Amino acid sequence: MIDSVKEYCLDVLANKIVAGQKIKQACQRHLDDLEKQSSKEFPYYFDIGQAEKAIKLIEMLPKTDGTSLKMLPFQKFIVGSLYGWREDGTGYRRFRQAYISMARKNGKTFLASGMAVNTLLGEKLPAKNRQIMFVANSSGQAHLGYDMLSSSLNQIRKQSKYIRDRVKVQKQAITDLNSDSKAVVLASDTKSLDGMAGTLIVYDEFHKSKTREVYNVMKSGQVKEPNALLTIISTSGLDLNVPMYQEYQTLSKVLAGKSKADQYFVAIWELDDKEEVFEQSKWEKANPLFGDEDVRKQMTTSIQSDVDLAVEQGNLTPVLVKNFNMWEQARSDSYIAVEDWNKGLSSELDIHNRDVYFGVDLSKSSDLTAVSWLIPTQNGRFYVDSHAFVATKYGLDHKIKTDGIDYRSLERKGECSITKLESGVIDYDDVFNFMREMVGKYNLVVKGVCYDPWSFDYLLPDFEKAGYPLIEIRQGVKTLGIPTKRFKEELIKGNIKHSDNKLLAFNVNNAILKYDINNNPMIDKAKASNKIDEVGALMNAYTAGMNYFDEQEASKANNEFYESEEFSF
Repeated sequence: MIDSVKEYCLDVLANKIVAGQKIKQACQRHLDDLEKQSSKEFPYYFDIGQAEKAIKLIEMLPKTDGTSLKMLPFQKFIVGSLYGWREDGTGYRRFRQAYISMARKNGKTFLASGMAVNTLLGEKLPAKNRQIMFVANSSGQAHLGYDMLSSSLNQIRKQSKYIRDRVKVQKQAITDLNSDSKAVVLASDTKSLDGMAGTLIVYDEFHKSKTREVYNVMKSGQVKEPNALLTIISTSGLDLNVPMYQEYQTLSKVLAGKSKADQYFVAIWELDDKEEVFEQSKWEKANPLFGDEDVRKQMTTSIQSDVDLAVEQGNLTPVLVKNFNMWEQARSDSYIAVEDWNKGLSSELDIHNRDVYFGVDLSKSSDLTAVSWLIPTQNGRFYVDSHAFVATKYGLDHKIKTDGIDYRSLERKGECSITKLESGVIDYDDVFNFMREMVGKYNLVVKGVCYDPWSFDYLLPDFEKAGYPLIEIRQGVKTLGIPTKRFKEELIKGNIKHSDNKLLAFNVNNAILKYDINNNPMIDKAKASNKIDEVGALMNAYTAGMNYFDEQEASKANNEFYESEEFSF
C-alpha cells in the first residue's frame, strides 16, 4: 500500500523536495514516531489505510472551477498525518491540536475545506453530531474555507443522488443528514463560541489575534470531545507580542526535540534565512505549492515583483512575512530585533554567591512595576532577568485584554506577581520582599539598587535599613543614552545572556528608540498600552553595572601595585 506521508518525509530528508529546517524536523519526527509506535511510552500507531482514505476522499472533491484535484505531497503529508495517527485502544485521533503555517497563496483554504469534508463525511468517531467550525478574526476570512466546501459539495450533489440525499448545503450550515453532523462559520468572539464543542475547529489567520481568549474558549469546549482537533492554519505576522508567535516559539522547541507534545501536529514552511529571499531556488521552503511546476512559474513572477519593489523601497519586512512566512517586527525603529534577542537565550544560570545589580521601575496602577537584575558572570559577560508586579485597579480581566498579556499564566510560571490588595494597586512591600528573599535565597552580593527617583521615596527607608547600596539613575538621554547603545551592542556580540522569560521578551518587543536633536537614543514605547517597564528597570541596572569588569580589572591592578615592591613609603 502507498504510504504518502512516509514518502514525503523520505523525499524531504533526501533533499528531493526543497524544504526548510522545521519541515525536515517535522518529517524526522514522523519517522522517529513510527519506530516507537504502540510502545509503553508512546501509545499511538499510524494507520496507513486511514491516512490514504482521507487523502482519496479529498481528491474526489472538484475544485471551485469544476476541474479535478490532485493533491501535492505536502498536502498529503498534512492530511495523512492528521487522520492516520491514532490512539491505541480507542482509535481516536492522536493529534488534538495542529499548527500549520506557510506563506500566503499556498492552499490554506483548500486544506481547511479538505479537513472539513473528512470530518463531516469520512470520520465515524463520534458516530453522531460531529461539529465542524470555521473560525477567523473576520467573517469574510472564516467563510473562505466554508464557501470552498459548499462549492465542492454542490458540484457533487448535482452528479450524485446519494450525496444529494445525504448532504444538505445551506448558507448557514452544511449538514450530513446520516449523522446529524454540521459544518458552520462562527465569528471569533467568545459569546458565539461559548458552549460550542467542535469535533474539528479550523482557526484561520490566528496571527491577528491579540489574546488567547478565543483560542482558550474553543479549546475548553473540546475537553469532553475525545476525537476533537483544533487546527491553526495561518501565515506569520508583523506583531511579535501575539499568542501565535508565542505558540510558534514553543512549537519550534518541540520540532527541535527540546520539548515534548505528542498530541500536537506541527508543520511550518518558512525560509531558514532572510538572505534566501534573493535565491528563487530556496523559495519552496516557504511556498510548498511550488511543488506544482505550473504554480511555481506563475508565483515566481509575482513574488519576484514583490521582492524587487520591496528592495527599491528599502523595506523587505512585508515581503518576508507575506511571501516567505517569516516572523518580523513591523517597526523599523524597534530597539532590539527579535533574532538578536533570541540569540542571547541561555540555559538557566546558577546565580548562587554572585554579585548583582538590581534595577527598579515603580508604577502604581496602570504600568507594571518591574525589578530587573544584572549579574556579571565571566569574560565580560552579563546574565539578565526580570520580574514584574501587576496592578488590578480596573480589573485583572480588563488589564489582560488591554495589555494583550495573560498575566495569570505568567504568574504561574513565576514571571510576575499579581497584587493581592483590594485597592488593586501595587504593594511596594512585595517589591522589597521579593528582592530581599532573592538575595537571601542565592546569597547574592548587592552591588547596587539602581532606581528611577520617581516615587522611590516609599522604598528608600527599607533599602537603607537593609544596607543595600542605593544608586539613583536620572532618567534622560544624558544618563541613559550611552548604556542604551552599549547594551544592544553587547547583546549582539554575545555578551548579554538571558533566560526564556516571556514577559521580558514581550517588553523588549515593545521597546522602540526615539532620538533627540543630537541623535542620542532613548527607549520609548509606540503607544500607552505597550509595556516596556522591565526594559526600563534593566537599563537602570545596566547603567550602573556596565563597567563592572573594567572596574574589577582596575581594582586588581591597584591591589597588585600596592602589594608590590614598587610601592613603599
